[in-house]
Amino acid sequence: MSETLVLFGAGSTGLTALRYLRDKGIEVVAFADNNPKKQTIQIDGIPVFQPEICAGKFPDAAWVVCVISRPAATELRAQLKAMGIKTRPVWECLPVCHGLPPVHAIDTIHGILGDSESEQVFFDQRRYRNSPNLDMQDPPSDIKDIYFPDFIAHREDEHYIDCGAADGDTIKEFQSRWDRYAQITAFEPDPKNMQKLQQATWMQDKMIRIEGAVSDRFQRQSFAAAGDYSSHLTLSSADTVQCYCLGELRWAQLPTYIKMDIEGSELEALWGARRILKEHSPVLAICAYHTSDHLWQIPLLIHAIQPEYRLFLRRYAEGAFEIVWYAVPPERVK
Repeated sequence: MSETLVLFGAGSTGLTALRYLRDKGIEVVAFADNNPKKQTIQIDGIPVFQPEICAGKFPDAAWVVCVISRPAATELRAQLKAMGIKTRPVWECLPVCHGLPPVHAIDTIHGILGDSESEQVFFDQRRYRNSPNLDMQDPPSDIKDIYFPDFIAHREDEHYIDCGAADGDTIKEFQSRWDRYAQITAFEPDPKNMQKLQQATWMQDKMIRIEGAVSDRFQRQSFAAAGDYSSHLTLSSADTVQCYCLGELRWAQLPTYIKMDIEGSELEALWGARRILKEHSPVLAICAYHTSDHLWQIPLLIHAIQPEYRLFLRRYAEGAFEIVWYAVPPERVK
């Protein structure tokens, strides 16, 4: 990819794309964004322009649509087509590669899926990665149901564990759905995100906030703190963060519902929680789009630890984004 790029959409996905492209030595000259509130700012030193202005300033640049939720993503593609802009697909510019599962993984996963919709989502994802065409892809599920789909029965003694709590948005969604629960424990490693989380939840009882990451062992590990949803464990940062192992913590009340959106560290965190999964089978909602092989590695690991789980797959955005695996004990499947 030799040409310069414009990123269409100055949100969190655009910021992640910018940082990844910089690591690859690819030049990003601007963000294009329809939001007038963003027109006088820069993001990491990159200016933000209205699309028409951007097209005039950089007529030879290729554009990458960094909005991945409908209807905005489909509307932006139509806008670009009307403007005559040449584009590159976002999956070529992010660390989420297509990635096709091996045959043995496909056979195993088909044998453990919990419903026909999961079968279709898994098939659709394989088809898309083999031949990326957003116009041929099945529509995603409603993003409002992410992490809390209606096929999971709620418990009034729920102990909800939010791994990667960010600014508390998912916790607010949990509380808006169920006002009866026993406890919420929120893990957030980024100091700026933790400040936002504390401001959003500081008055709430039954809430424990832990400034740290979740992994497979207790240790300090390199961490890239961005102050947004893209913060992640890494091997190359001078900054470090404390990592916790869910299976080794002394819980006053055992977890009953665990959500993980931890930017690629999901496998390590699941392995660290294996004792809880095997002995107590909490509901799991695990993101599987930060690296391509998580599409099959996550369900295979969960099934190996606790084969009694019923496994469900849903996608909440276009392409290979916002993919979530759910592991549900049989008694909690509606």
